[in-house]
Amino acid sequence: MTRRKRIDLNSIFSSPLTLWIISVTLSVMMWIYVTGLEEAESITRKFSCPLEYRGLDSQAMLRGRLSEVDIEIRGTEAAIMSLNYDAVKAYVDARNLLPGKRYTVSINVECPNTVMLMSVFPSQTTLDIVRQVTRLMTVETVLPQDIPEGQYIDGVEIIPREVGLKGAEDDIAKVGSVRITPSIEELQKGTEQLIPVKLSQSEPFEGSVNIEPPQVRFRGTLARGLPRKRVPVTVRLAGKLDADYEVKSIATDPSDVQVEGKAEDLARVEAVNTEVIDISLMNADRVIVVPLRQPDVDGVTLPNASSVRVSIQLSEVRAEKMISHIPVELRGTASPEGWTVSPSSVTVTVEGRPSLIESFDPVSAGLRAYADMTNIFMSPVMLPVRTEIQSSDIFRAVRVEPQNITVSQ
Repeated sequence: MTRRKRIDLNSIFSSPLTLWIISVTLSVMMWIYVTGLEEAESITRKFSCPLEYRGLDSQAMLRGRLSEVDIEIRGTEAAIMSLNYDAVKAYVDARNLLPGKRYTVSINVECPNTVMLMSVFPSQTTLDIVRQVTRLMTVETVLPQDIPEGQYIDGVEIIPREVGLKGAEDDIAKVGSVRITPSIEELQKGTEQLIPVKLSQSEPFEGSVNIEPPQVRFRGTLARGLPRKRVPVTVRLAGKLDADYEVKSIATDPSDVQVEGKAEDLARVEAVNTEVIDISLMNADRVIVVPLRQPDVDGVTLPNASSVRVSIQLSEVRAEKMISHIPVELRGTASPEGWTVSPSSVTVTVEGRPSLIESFDPVSAGLRAYADMTNIFMSPVMLPVRTEIQSSDIFRAVRVEPQNITVSQ
């Protein structure tokens, strides 16, 4: 008869090894359960987020900039459902980045602490930074080619007359002109209208150029008769002014006049001249009425003006002369002979009219150089050199060399 061994369950379950195995098993099961529960509650979301460029210099701009990135976040269903997506910020730090260079930089993301960032695509971007400039240009009017025979454009008015161009420096340099191109239908209305401004460029832009404002107010009407256009008035002068004067400015009123003629003839007229003005005897400002000369192009006339008012302003010409070996006097002391002056003489530059400066005589003009010794008791001392001219209404001392002298006992 086989003898069976009796298993003592109490001793097995009460042994330290058994208890350790049971506790480890329960811990692993609990960890698996909790992890699975968390995995079941967490969800992910992918969305596009605008890309900000922080710290970019106000005088710089980006060419070919990345506008948005793809972001993936993770969180509980409650956190994802209540998330304000505007609180997620994707940005590039552009501080201290200089125009004219390319940089490869990382894309940073700011998220609320209720969710976790999983990925951002792309994680980097290239910054092509260029210098941004603003340029003012006058708006030109390009008239249509199919204007009916016997009609012309009259009363053209553009507001504003200048528009601003804003863009990369090299792109702005490619702009030759800004213009508007009203159609025949718009001209026939004769009312004020908004017309878009267009650019004339020598090459394609690498970036974009903005026009401000993009439209201007235009008024112009079709009138019957020969075409007209406005051209500037050019003043013709003859003779030579006195050597003591020069022409400071010339202005005409009006500054431009209308000329009339066929379109092909008007294109050859760039200005209208006045009759010749003799200035050889002028020594003061003058305002005179001067007749206009008819344009040199046959068939082109001046329909509304025969003369203009011309204002001529003169200014005095100043010339200089250097006078050497002017002795330095000591003033403000009772005994100037007890002091030594070094250097004892200076060079003074005098200014005056050209006709008088050449014959300038320092003695007759009362030119003096001196140093003021008032309240001076120590020796040696350096003092500035001062000048005086009795004929100060005609001449003026403008420089002294040297400017300082040394006085000692």
